[in-house]
Amino acid sequence: MLVAVVGAGIMGASLSLHLAGNEMTVLLFDSAAPGSGATGSSFACLNFFAGTTPNYMQFMSEALDYHEELARQIGLADTIRATGTLRWSTESTQTKELLQAASMAEGLGRRVEYLSRNDALDLEPNLRIGGAPEVIVRAPQEGWLDSVRFTKRMIDAAVATGLAHHICEKCTRIEPIEHGGAELWTNRTSYLVDAVVLAGGIGVNALLEDLACAPLFHESPAVLTQMQYLGPRIEHVVFANQIHFRTNGPSSLIVGNADDPMGVRDSGVMAGKENVSLVRRELKEPSLGESIVAQRGTRPVPKDGYPIVGRLPGQEQIFIAVTHAGVTLAPYVALLLTTEIARDGSCKVLGAFRPERFNLPIDQNKIPRI
Repeated sequence: MLVAVVGAGIMGASLSLHLAGNEMTVLLFDSAAPGSGATGSSFACLNFFAGTTPNYMQFMSEALDYHEELARQIGLADTIRATGTLRWSTESTQTKELLQAASMAEGLGRRVEYLSRNDALDLEPNLRIGGAPEVIVRAPQEGWLDSVRFTKRMIDAAVATGLAHHICEKCTRIEPIEHGGAELWTNRTSYLVDAVVLAGGIGVNALLEDLACAPLFHESPAVLTQMQYLGPRIEHVVFANQIHFRTNGPSSLIVGNADDPMGVRDSGVMAGKENVSLVRRELKEPSLGESIVAQRGTRPVPKDGYPIVGRLPGQEQIFIAVTHAGVTLAPYVALLLTTEIARDGSCKVLGAFRPERFNLPIDQNKIPRI
């Protein structure tokens, strides 16, 4: 079976590795460098707290476990920094939501710790933790991922099987073939394949429109800031009020948030300065150097927030695999979707994430719900 995978981010790389591992021939298409899109501009936190319902949190929890297993298999256990996360808010409503999520995680068997401010400061002496939060939640099994290195290594491992081929071309159009398969057009030529998986996130909406399918996700702008940091090392990923940050090697921090939802900024400079100010408030000794790089990116955000995985309605051999939490979910989604493609069946675990749940004609602009 010949399968085309569109997009060489962490999702496309995961699919290529798993499909090749199931003895399918894979053509991986992307005109950009592996991991240079949404994967490279992601905060790259590995977590299950983003699960907003018990079922979704369970799914993310299983994905986190599988991530570690796969990393060991391909010799990249050191790309996962399972140093734990610390979360707090000084706003009562957000604190209540955090405690509800923590309780849900405990109900699923995940380890959660409830810390006082002093407890947290013992773990991270350079944090300030101002505003006297009611409680600080620690999830010791969470952490972060060197997502670009992980992505490139999965592609290398897939290519090493002899069954996967990385093609540096941009997919521009997909045409289903009446009696099965599809013709995939790129900026250079076309390819006849048995199946296609749309895993690129950004740019997939345009391909969906050509297939008479309504766009299924928003292309949301985001800003990721890297700043020089010369203070005592911070081990945890920190989610503090309106900012989140983590270490990125011995002398820098990666900072998320300060989103630009309307896309009105013409550079990341404003967001970078805002992030510096917010991080400075959370550190006793900021020790922030002059080097600040604000990287603007675009992330795929499904319209209802949940992953979109499975066959496209009415397109027997065209699949989609797109999710906002790609760094956490991609390997597990790839494992499950590969099983469906290889066996021409249906995986019950993916049942809630099917694209047909949207069921909208192309000219409607409503936000669907699960």
